[in-house]
Amino acid sequence: MNTGQYTCLEIFAKQTAAGGLVRVFPVKHVSSGGENDGEGQNGMVQAAGKTYHAWLKFQVQQDTDYEILCESCEVSLCYLSGNEDILETGVCYLERRQTDGRFAIADQAAWYDQPTRETYHFSPWKNWMNDPNGMCWFKGYYHMFYQFNPHGQEWSNMYWGHAVSCDLIHWSHLPVVLEPQAEILERPEEIKGGAFSGCAVAMEDEVIFYLTRHKGPLIDCGDTVEQQWMMRSRDMIHFSKEKCMIERGPGEASFDFRDPKVLQIGERWYMVLGSASGGQGAILLYESRDMEHWEYVHPLLLEEQEKIRCFECPDFMELDGKYLAMGAWMEHRDEGGRYQMCRYYIGDWKERKLEIENSGWVDFGSNCYATQSFVHQGRRIMVGWISDFYKEHEACENGAYGSVTIPRELHIREGKLYMAPVREILSLKGDILYRGGGENVEMKEITGNAYRAEMRFNGNPFFSILLGRDGEKSLSLIHGRDGLQIVTEGVKSEGIYFGAEVEEVRTLEIYMDRRVVEVFVNEGEAAGTKIFYNTSKNGCFELYADEPEKIALAELAGMKSIWQ
Repeated sequence: MNTGQYTCLEIFAKQTAAGGLVRVFPVKHVSSGGENDGEGQNGMVQAAGKTYHAWLKFQVQQDTDYEILCESCEVSLCYLSGNEDILETGVCYLERRQTDGRFAIADQAAWYDQPTRETYHFSPWKNWMNDPNGMCWFKGYYHMFYQFNPHGQEWSNMYWGHAVSCDLIHWSHLPVVLEPQAEILERPEEIKGGAFSGCAVAMEDEVIFYLTRHKGPLIDCGDTVEQQWMMRSRDMIHFSKEKCMIERGPGEASFDFRDPKVLQIGERWYMVLGSASGGQGAILLYESRDMEHWEYVHPLLLEEQEKIRCFECPDFMELDGKYLAMGAWMEHRDEGGRYQMCRYYIGDWKERKLEIENSGWVDFGSNCYATQSFVHQGRRIMVGWISDFYKEHEACENGAYGSVTIPRELHIREGKLYMAPVREILSLKGDILYRGGGENVEMKEITGNAYRAEMRFNGNPFFSILLGRDGEKSLSLIHGRDGLQIVTEGVKSEGIYFGAEVEEVRTLEIYMDRRVVEVFVNEGEAAGTKIFYNTSKNGCFELYADEPEKIALAELAGMKSIWQ
């Protein structure tokens, strides 16, 4: 492979036998098997015969051909980095060619063009991602970090991935930022953890990051240790050494003590953390004057609902004259069977507590978890992880588990949380596939299965919309006597009630993106996210209303890929 403008080769490798070795050396003509043209660089992937993962960095010369040799190890992820304009170009991924087994630059558009990969939702190049972290805008770019396992399509010890965007829609991959602690990498059969979730505070000349470092037994218990750390960056490429701020939680808190989110109220800084206290889910509140030394205050709120192990990924903010807290309920199942939902709370900030006036579900589809928000130019923007707690993921070679929702703009109206897709998403709107009203719509085959549907209704009619079909499996949006709900059949989430908290349906905005659908009701009064795997790139949209004359508008348009 040729290095082009890049100066660093980064390889994530896992040991397959004792004595794993990666060797990188320049050659005259890689394609013709030319001879060694310089001294090689060696990277070891070993740990006393045990399974071991390593992140290797090799300095390379620009516009030079190199060869990569691997002994007793596999390369999980490989890319070029180190160029001066990397915020604009992103990294350059390398993949093995099937023809000769050599590493070559991968075609990004073709790489993402699979039935089981989203075309306009962000997802990692491959393997596992979960919670979005460090969401912020800094010096002309939106940044998103995320929980990442570069070695497989399952949760494992956590790294931080990184992506950048100029418009919240088109993303470029940047180098991985954080990795698990050394002792975790060396003893993965005994302990687990790594760089867990956190946030970013963008200042004028630097960004301050807060995150949880987790280390503990393979099964969570009282021996689990979760600490809060911080680091800084002035260019979002280079990061300072991490510093531990909070070594342990307050005595009343459980060992679940993680996911810091920081905000400023007046002249004080506050941090919220997810935990549990006295058997109740708790969002804990800390206070600081200098953003570095923190003192525990008390719980911001305690959730009375039973059977919640803890809150995860809490958020707290001022919005439209009120205060809004959000958090994910770990290991909770609601009366309809939905598992691990996110809850929001609206109220007033009094005596450093949230006096709750109203609460509701963040997303009725139950595939949106670990939400995180930030402010830019007066807009409160939120992104959530498209999770899969029903274990419906279908692994494929070089596939990815996890993605993130379309960024949503948040508002509080009439005591409820409203969220709608950011206006920038409409830049992807393509050709009109159908536009009409007063009639049912039957589109049995939509090439590409990536589209946007907009509907307006008069008189709140009952209807059903078939959004996905794959053999005996189906995905529908149904409005009937039981309200508005997403209905799945033939998949593991069949029989669960995914119902929206709305009394009527006036408008719908639907984004279908191959394996994911996002539904927005009544201009943001409710939102629902659901995954649905399809073996074909072709989709469908079949709208049947009891009173089709009450369909004031139905419009379908194709959506362009963000990976072209």
